[in-house]
Amino acid sequence: MNLNKTLLWIKNNSLSISLVFGLISFVILVAIKIKASISYHPDISGSEGSSIAPIQLLVDGNAIYRDPENAPFRLTQYTPLYFCMVAFFCKLANWHAAEVHKIYLASRFFSNVFTILAVSVAGLLIFRITKKKIAGILAALYVFHVLSFWFLTTSRPDSLLVLLTALFICSVYYALSGTGNQYGWYVAIFIAVSAFFVKQSGAILSISLGLFWLCTKQWKTLFTLTVFGLAVFGFYLLLLPINSVDLFFTNIIGGVANSASWGWFYDWTLQHWLLQFAPLIVINIIVSAYILYYKPSDFYLFLTLCCFMFFVFSTTTAFKIGAGVGYYQDYMLTAVVQITLFTCDAANRHIFNNDFLRSGLSLYLVLAFMHCTIFLFMKYNASSNENFVSHYIEERKVSEYLYHDKKLKENEWVYVCPGAGEGSFGGYLLNHFLVRNALIPFADLVYLADRNGTFNYDKFRSMVRKKEIKYVISKKGSVPVNILNYDFGTTLKYNSTIGSFDIYEANKL
Repeated sequence: MNLNKTLLWIKNNSLSISLVFGLISFVILVAIKIKASISYHPDISGSEGSSIAPIQLLVDGNAIYRDPENAPFRLTQYTPLYFCMVAFFCKLANWHAAEVHKIYLASRFFSNVFTILAVSVAGLLIFRITKKKIAGILAALYVFHVLSFWFLTTSRPDSLLVLLTALFICSVYYALSGTGNQYGWYVAIFIAVSAFFVKQSGAILSISLGLFWLCTKQWKTLFTLTVFGLAVFGFYLLLLPINSVDLFFTNIIGGVANSASWGWFYDWTLQHWLLQFAPLIVINIIVSAYILYYKPSDFYLFLTLCCFMFFVFSTTTAFKIGAGVGYYQDYMLTAVVQITLFTCDAANRHIFNNDFLRSGLSLYLVLAFMHCTIFLFMKYNASSNENFVSHYIEERKVSEYLYHDKKLKENEWVYVCPGAGEGSFGGYLLNHFLVRNALIPFADLVYLADRNGTFNYDKFRSMVRKKEIKYVISKKGSVPVNILNYDFGTTLKYNSTIGSFDIYEANKL
């Protein structure tokens, strides 16, 4: 009898149980993320260096968009709004570009804050519409866990893009509800244009909004807000540190013009998305079909259109080498909002007011919370045995030797060979310590751009022949090599060894 009462209590309080479990899991996840963020691990989010270097350059007062076919052969892949915000904070704190760990701390702090704000905004919107506190909190917790599982919103522009997506959805809701009148549309298009200047994929917000106006035949709004959006776009071009519109578009387009690969899509997207979170996609498709058939409201239609556009865009771009599951972040957040609002709607209560469905949802949420938390713990714990502090100190010593002892000057270039130093990230931080003089700070981008013929790197080969590379740093005991597989030959001579690094300099004889 007691067992039956216990089971009945669990059934009646299944959502509350999953909520308690989610809150505990949330606290654990935050603790894991904080520990990772304050560590000296050089890359906790995948290509973190591509975010850190532009911040350093802005802090140092240097241009972040330059000709990628001239020294330094540097590509800045993303639009600059996130970098500017973090760099502004670093300047206020009087942190210098050479204080690499502090730059990392700033970027990781802002990303974590943006992510928590994004899920909070989504949860508050759900509560505002449904008046169901548990629905808003569970939706926010679920989105946070998935974003943490994908780990691509840490120290990356993606975190700010997800926040803007949440605010974008809110602004459209208020515009359609009438409480914001037409001003809500101006806010929405301002946020949408801002999203592009955080990351290029943010352009899908403006496209989705334009298609919504077309589908609802709001011709006047479409025309007026398109003009306003173009004005905001021009304002950002003038305001942000773009320095050259041509070079800006060369970087943000050429920097992501990589080959497509099914293998890459499977490794970095499919197995991190469909295998764990296929139920979300299936439910989103079913709910979207219902909404398109019955058309319950313009806001539901808007969310459905966004889900479709975000998913198609994400899937198309996820095949690109260098892409990842992070392209689905905006889709996932929007789908969770759509599904939660739909299932909590009084008009649909008869469909979902079922003990079996509620218990199944609670079980799924508990399993998702567990899966995401355990995965993230194991991911960061796997590298806990590597002494990143010692690597940081050693690579800083190399940079201090070049700047203080060898008096390295502006426009004297240093090339760090792939795999220099010890450990899985050997030499990774050297390009940050030498950010003003690093010849090819993002070797993988240059390799792909050269392989695909996106850019011509004959000038690098010319610099090798003419002995114009001042220093080359390689792993101790290893022959210097470069990402373009061009032979250094006799253009270098040994200079010194510091820790696990051999330093070569141009052989001018």
